[in-house]
Amino acid sequence: MRRTFETFSVGVLNLLANAGVVIPYFLCLMLYTQHSGDPVFALPFLMLYTFRCIGMLLTVYINWTASTMLNLSNIFGILGSFAMLFAANPVFGITGGVLLGLSSSWIWPYFLTMRSRGKLDEDFHITKNHWFAALVAMVILIGVGYFSNKIQILDIAFGFLAIIFVFSWFGGIYMRRQIDFYQNSDYKISLKNPSKLLFSLIFLVTLVILIFSIRYSRLTTTSSSLDLIICILAVIVLATLIYFQLDIHRKIFPLSLASLNRGVVMNFLLLYSIFDSTIRFKFNSTMIIFIIYLVGFELGPILLKKIRKFRFHILIIGIIFTLWNPTYFVGLLLSALFIGADNVILNDSLYTHPNLDGERAFLIKYQLSSIGNISQQLIYMTTIYILSYVLNINVLSFFDRSVSGASGSLLTTVHLFISIWVIILASVTYYSVRKYPVVK
Repeated sequence: MRRTFETFSVGVLNLLANAGVVIPYFLCLMLYTQHSGDPVFALPFLMLYTFRCIGMLLTVYINWTASTMLNLSNIFGILGSFAMLFAANPVFGITGGVLLGLSSSWIWPYFLTMRSRGKLDEDFHITKNHWFAALVAMVILIGVGYFSNKIQILDIAFGFLAIIFVFSWFGGIYMRRQIDFYQNSDYKISLKNPSKLLFSLIFLVTLVILIFSIRYSRLTTTSSSLDLIICILAVIVLATLIYFQLDIHRKIFPLSLASLNRGVVMNFLLLYSIFDSTIRFKFNSTMIIFIIYLVGFELGPILLKKIRKFRFHILIIGIIFTLWNPTYFVGLLLSALFIGADNVILNDSLYTHPNLDGERAFLIKYQLSSIGNISQQLIYMTTIYILSYVLNINVLSFFDRSVSGASGSLLTTVHLFISIWVIILASVTYYSVRKYPVVK
């Protein structure tokens, strides 16, 4: 019985680590969709996505071991899920969004760090039984999510998510017990340069506020001038943060560029395409894109195993496919296959990179990926705000067809611009990494 409990707990941890980035995201998005028009229920989603982007940047200053941070991410997941049961209260909604955002930001890289350490030291391996347990948990979670969404009571889904995080927490504890490296570790927070830490945290908080403001403008009418000013300030703050990342960027180039590209593609798939496709097809495509992402992420390493050097070509074809309605979701699937295949290559390459400590390798990847994610978001929103300001149209018309302003041809032009930008970055990344050895 105990053995079964341990296997199931590690399997659930494996599931949340792989899909934890998107499960709370889609539940919060569904919550807002059910209460469309009520800004209170938009707060959890906005805070979750904002802190999911910012969470990895915070790890630069935290020197706790992967096992400690994995436990913390699971605890945040439990508390955040329970807070969402009272999302009608803005305080609980914001708290739940922040905690789930940090949890989903940290759980995968820290789990991956522990799993890689256990595999390297031959102390721990993910087995078929763990994957089977993850599959069972995923089926139950999807069933509960579908049922609670059907009866318009998402409290059931968030309550079950809290239980899932409890199992995941025990899974992390069992993993730690099996890996000798984490038995005696230093848990002190690194404060080697307090002035630099304070300066960077001020910029991070500023960026959080600005991104939150940008996202809130999607839900209510605001001044075009104010929108543009906020977006320009966010670009300046982000450029400053990127400047502080240049040292690590040069140290691991071109893998750093590949990590940035990953963040851009993730944002294109999991955020931009949701709003774009909902307007284009006139129905909520959130669940479809969620399934496409999961399928592509898991099958990418398998289907592209023998043709991994062509993964960027597949991505570019996928982005081009999204220009036409009949091939739109096929294009998203190809993009998801790229993310899955490229993710494995990045993980292996970074973990064995001579200029990186194995405990920090995946954190560096997700820090750079978060910057790519935010950059893609700001490029899109800046484009929207400039067009809204110059053409004097309501910015909400780019996200809601019921609001007059943006024409179909203008929306198509925006999509074409964003697609060209993603294709250019992917091409530059491919040119940079094409001679980089693809590790086993």
